[in-house]
Amino acid sequence: MHMHAHHDHHSHRDLDTKEEPLDAANQSLADALRSSFGILKVIMMVLVVLYLASNVRCVDTHEQALHLRLGALLPGVYQPGLVWAFPFPIDEIVPLPAKSSNELLNDSHTFYHGRSDVGKSLAVLSGEASGGIDPVGPGGALLTADAGLVHARWKVTYKIDEVGRFVTNFLGNKVEAADGLLAVVVENAGIHVASEMTAEEMIRTRVHDVQDEMKRRVNEWLRKLDSGVVVTTIEMYEPTPPLQIRGVFDATQRAENMKKRAIDRAQQEKTQILSRTAGGGYQEFAELLDKIEVEEAAGRPIKALEAELEQLLVDKAEGEAGRLIREASAYHSVVVGQMQSDVELYRTLLPEYERNPKLLIARLWEQTRRAIYDNPGVTKIYRPCESEFRLKIPLDPEQERVEEERRLQQQEYDVSKLKTPKQVPLGPGYDG
Repeated sequence: MHMHAHHDHHSHRDLDTKEEPLDAANQSLADALRSSFGILKVIMMVLVVLYLASNVRCVDTHEQALHLRLGALLPGVYQPGLVWAFPFPIDEIVPLPAKSSNELLNDSHTFYHGRSDVGKSLAVLSGEASGGIDPVGPGGALLTADAGLVHARWKVTYKIDEVGRFVTNFLGNKVEAADGLLAVVVENAGIHVASEMTAEEMIRTRVHDVQDEMKRRVNEWLRKLDSGVVVTTIEMYEPTPPLQIRGVFDATQRAENMKKRAIDRAQQEKTQILSRTAGGGYQEFAELLDKIEVEEAAGRPIKALEAELEQLLVDKAEGEAGRLIREASAYHSVVVGQMQSDVELYRTLLPEYERNPKLLIARLWEQTRRAIYDNPGVTKIYRPCESEFRLKIPLDPEQERVEEERRLQQQEYDVSKLKTPKQVPLGPGYDG
């Protein structure tokens, strides 16, 4: 009991004890610690806010972003704009350059380039090439449909059209994964396209067709793989035969070009001649003539085709042929009219001749003589009776005839100059 009482006495004394005020130094220290703890709390709160906002990203207009949580891909793709996620390592925002162009150079089908060959042209490399072709050596080539070899380089421009499908279906989430995929697809597409083309078509005549077909095949295979990658352009650089035979190939091509130019010139001359001869519709005449030749060679009758050609010439011929046909037609009309006029004159004079032939002959001869004398183109010479008479011989008549024909050939035929004789050329020597 005594011990318990003694304990209670000390307890009450401790409870009644009051804290003594701190001196000035301790008070300053306490205030400083209190302020420091306050500032530390603010700093910690700011750090927490910054940490929570550390995974705020702005996705550019040419990008799409993927959302990874604890390394697993979440469904959906972030479009351009402001994106927030939990801080790393909980969440991770992975932007990829979608909708923008990326380039890939593929040299799997070209010849081997050493360090010393960099920057050299194909002409220089061809001059330096020697020996045979090593099919298992470094470099590559394409086997064409005509059993030729072609070297080519490919420049591929592509974009990741669907980022979600690209990352879901292929390991990795970097553009390098698309490069590796495209390298394999382009290499296989080149093999297939070359197997359907000749070496000449691959190198010169159908380069654009080769590029279009490459693009079509590559995109078709990328769609089947559900890759999310789309090729926009494929360009073929420096297509060439093996360097060892490039000179021979170029010489052959030059010969082919010369042949083609000669054929083109012949075609142009043919077109000019036919246009000049038959006018703008010469094609119809040429087709009909070809048909006549085929039928005649086969031994079949061609009278109907010749009649058709004659009618076609009359109806549609232009140019030189049309002019000749029109002149011939006009000359035919003049000659027929002249003959009809002669017939009418004969019929008119026949009754008079039957009544008094000598009188009619004398009258007609007088008319003829008067027409000769009145003609300014006739040279008239009067010789006095019983006097010496000399004539100056002009140029050779045969030579004059030749010169006259030449002159007439140079002039255009004028139908209007034709004249129908109105009188029958009869003379005193006519014996009726």
